[in-house]
Amino acid sequence: MKKWIALIAVVIAGCGGQEGAPQGETTRGVTADEIVIGTHTDLSGGLAILGVPITIGQRMRYEEANDAGGIHGRKIRLVAEDSQYQMPIAVKATNKLLNVDNIFLMVGSMGTPMNIALMPRMFEAGVPSLFPVTAATQMYEPLHPMKFAYFVSYRDQIRGAMAHLIKQHDYGKVCAQVLANDYGGEVEVGYRQVVEEHGLESVYLGRHKAGETDFVGTVTAIKNSGCELLALGPLVKDAILIYTAARDAGWDAPIVSNMVPYVPEVAAAADGAMDGFYVAASYYFPDFETERAAGSWAGDWSGRYMEKYGEEPAPQTVVGYVMGDLVVSALQAAGPDPTVDKVLAALETVDYYEDPFGGPSLSFSPTKHQGGDYLYLYQVRDGKWEIVEKNLPY
Repeated sequence: MKKWIALIAVVIAGCGGQEGAPQGETTRGVTADEIVIGTHTDLSGGLAILGVPITIGQRMRYEEANDAGGIHGRKIRLVAEDSQYQMPIAVKATNKLLNVDNIFLMVGSMGTPMNIALMPRMFEAGVPSLFPVTAATQMYEPLHPMKFAYFVSYRDQIRGAMAHLIKQHDYGKVCAQVLANDYGGEVEVGYRQVVEEHGLESVYLGRHKAGETDFVGTVTAIKNSGCELLALGPLVKDAILIYTAARDAGWDAPIVSNMVPYVPEVAAAADGAMDGFYVAASYYFPDFETERAAGSWAGDWSGRYMEKYGEEPAPQTVVGYVMGDLVVSALQAAGPDPTVDKVLAALETVDYYEDPFGGPSLSFSPTKHQGGDYLYLYQVRDGKWEIVEKNLPY
């Protein structure tokens, strides 16, 4: 608990500059001395395990840029507001970021329903949505000049993972269990597409509410359906509960999820009972101990992180850092007089960005505003995530 309190204090603090930066003469959020970037994310709620490290990673990259002299002489100031993954709080946070902090860009904001609801308000104010922390297709579809997504969509993550496992093992009967919300609906769309494209039989489709903890009945129904492959659309806790309930019931068919449970805590949960669990994600989390021993850039980076925060980086710290790196590169390319249009045009020129941590490449163009080019498929083995397949199409 003390660790999380300390990290939350770090991410809420600014990267530099004073509170409530005044509006620039010609461009909101840009002054002679600074560029103001905003984010609303979960820093103290149920998904703080994702929101805190992503925000820290983003902040680290901006601090590096600031320490190197800034962006054409300007320092980046990140304003992080805690939404607690609740819509009313996210609305209040966004209003503050737009109207008080007068942000230039919104980067790494969390939540499918929050982003869907709040993007129109942002666009009306001239603030783009860059790399929101959700893999919903609405983050880049339909194509919009102010929408740029980092992740391969939840829909395509489950499609790519299921297609690979079906090809490898020739499963014919499949099933799904998803959250009963927009996010779960996105996974369900991908699941239904796989069923149709591969001529499969869907023998069970269940939906549960966030916060549910009893999945014994769900697992019994899945087991009795004859399902050979279960696709999940969960958060973190329910992924653990469903997987362990299935194994406790003696059901040993493969279970695959999208990227949301791809955190070390899931792999290490339940005293080894998560072994065998699959996820598909459009980013990669290296073994930093090995990287440090090799003296690589990623190893040196993780050493700096550990020196500052006293623990290993999380996978989401890596994601936040890459998001920040893309933003820094676009700001530099936008020149000494940055505008939103210049930044977005610079992003559209990113071709085969190589993730410095070794993850799948990212590319953007005037007609492609979703960055991920490929997926990686992971599985829990001996309490840790291991790569099963690289450069998986979707």
